[in-house]
Amino acid sequence: MAAPTPSELPTGLDERRRHARSAAARRAVAGIGTSWYDDGCVALAVVGTAGPAQVRALRDLRPQLAREAWAELVIDLGHLDGECGPALVRVLGQLRVQRLTAGARVEVHGAPPEVVSELGAAPATAFTVSDEPAPAR
Repeated sequence: MAAPTPSELPTGLDERRRHARSAAARRAVAGIGTSWYDDGCVALAVVGTAGPAQVRALRDLRPQLAREAWAELVIDLGHLDGECGPALVRVLGQLRVQRLTAGARVEVHGAPPEVVSELGAAPATAFTVSDEPAPAR
């Protein structure tokens, strides 16, 4: 398949993200696909039935994503067949935290309920500062 010409590329960021998620799903090998859509922005799709091959592929991708997804990582789980499984949820959580702590934006699409509850809604880098002293014990 030929690369799209500049006139065929999506123009808005949301469109580019959507296009990259679809491209990542089409390119999936061993249940994992990637697509680059802007400088420092990577879409990652997890496809098929969750299993050890996907977990290994994601672990192998960590160094590459650390280099190339420095601005944004979009994870698409909408192409999964069935549940994620604890090992896949764990490695996705590690990827998410790794990118957030490096200052990248992370977006998750199509996540099953067990992934949403495990990853949580608040970013890993969020914290609360209080000016009031702690009560004496």
